[in-house]
Amino acid sequence: MKILQIIVMIGVLFIMNGTGYAQDGKIQLMWKNAEDAVMYELEIGTTPFKSKKTASPEQIVYRATQIFTPGVELDLSLFNEQELNKLYFRVRPLDLDKKPIADFSRGVALSKGVINPEKPTTTVSLKKNHPAPLYPVYSWIPVLGAAGYEVEITNRLPENPNGLEPSKYRIRSYAVEGGFDCYDTHAYIEEGKYYWRVRALDAENTPIGTYSDAISFSVKTDSYKWAVFGDSITHGGGAISNPPSDERFEYVSYLPFPVKNLGKSGDTIEMMVERFENDVLPFKPKYMFILGGSNSIRGGATGESVIASLQTIKDKCEQNGITPIFLTLPPVNPERIERVFNQTTADNWQIELGKVNDFIRNQPNAIEIYSLLVDEKGFLPVEYAEDGLHPDISGKKIMARSINAFLQTHKF
Repeated sequence: MKILQIIVMIGVLFIMNGTGYAQDGKIQLMWKNAEDAVMYELEIGTTPFKSKKTASPEQIVYRATQIFTPGVELDLSLFNEQELNKLYFRVRPLDLDKKPIADFSRGVALSKGVINPEKPTTTVSLKKNHPAPLYPVYSWIPVLGAAGYEVEITNRLPENPNGLEPSKYRIRSYAVEGGFDCYDTHAYIEEGKYYWRVRALDAENTPIGTYSDAISFSVKTDSYKWAVFGDSITHGGGAISNPPSDERFEYVSYLPFPVKNLGKSGDTIEMMVERFENDVLPFKPKYMFILGGSNSIRGGATGESVIASLQTIKDKCEQNGITPIFLTLPPVNPERIERVFNQTTADNWQIELGKVNDFIRNQPNAIEIYSLLVDEKGFLPVEYAEDGLHPDISGKKIMARSINAFLQTHKF
């Protein structure tokens, strides 16, 4: 069936006596996540794009950059309706400066896209046997025209799949202004099976379409052999726009055994101390990798204060039968951090970080990552971290290799 026929048949769909509506006249395109992509460039043209070479201007009918998710929704009025069945699209990944980091993908017929999707498409990617993180992150493809989103978490499968009304099993929800992800602030220490879903809202807070499909995650509080404890470097995410819901940016995903991720984005070392009892002890890990202090150091904390907190965490571990394994703090890149986050870094960060790493290296169980991620100036190079703080996929793989090498020479 031709695209225009489908559009005419679907039309404008009003749902549940005007309490929500599904849009017409749009198309959703999806593609595979590229490694360490900050954003994507999309081209739509009259050529099948069989070659990766640059297309001539007359062949391109639409081009866009600054697409931060592996998919996009577009208004079909951007195109000549008579030519929709003759158009193709391709994408390539870009860095922060909009420079290509890989070739364009092969061309795909525009007709392969989804016409008038009625629900958001989620983008969470976690391994099947990967324990759910303590602080889940939810992500999706932005919905055309959405001013915000509502994320709902339930403790049973919603009784109204892809409905408009909240589920009677709702236990909490979050309002999100724009964007394409939501960081849950609740620590899931209660055993059980949970579900999350998202719906788009317009400027009048009216639902655009239905809730997305419900995605499940399970929480078990039985004893875990391995856990990791830290800030956003541990929690996950990287290449600026990729949230922790993408397991490729989680260094524990490259370890050959299941690991419970107890990381929390934004943590200072003091915050890690404060949440130890609540967030660590319910899972009773036998061994725990600890990486924390970067946010404190770049914020101006002294090395001595960070060391004191790390010592407190070590003491708490040993008091509860947990073997602590410390990772040295990676370097940072102040210029990049200021550009991406508009945050300054303490002038003496290298001296204070050096004190902390000296302390860590003198622990019974210490894993070196600093020297593997530092350049000749003592900075974290852009090739490992686009934002100057969070190692990207390449950096996370280096961290995992160092951990694996350490475990091969130590018996636990």
